[in-house]
Amino acid sequence: MPASGTIQIQATTSRAEIPVEGAFVTIALELPGGGRELISLQRTDENGKTPPVTVSTPELANSQTPDQAQGWTDVVVTISSPEYEGIVVTSAQIFPGVATVQDMVLIPRADLPSDSEGVQDYDVPGQGL
Repeated sequence: MPASGTIQIQATTSRAEIPVEGAFVTIALELPGGGRELISLQRTDENGKTPPVTVSTPELANSQTPDQAQGWTDVVVTISSPEYEGIVVTSAQIFPGVATVQDMVLIPRADLPSDSEGVQDYDVPGQGL
């Protein structure tokens, strides 16, 4: 059986205290060569959460020694809502057998400066395993 992990999104606002309901969330695999493959499109519930999404990962043995291949799967998570600035998290790492929760703290558009581009970009650096 192939290895897998899960990712669940938690969307909040106001210093991570108020859940954001109804935000659109996409999760996509990062493909070699720079492409992406959509694996999930969901909306957050009244608690600001999505259901966990299962993601195929390399076998756990791939991360046991430094000379092994990458031991996780990179995904791109995006979240958007008309009332909030969007967020893109690049290279979120999903490890075999691990339930990942990706916190997304959204900023209301009304609180943004007029010259804001409307999207926060975050790139997660690879693990030094």
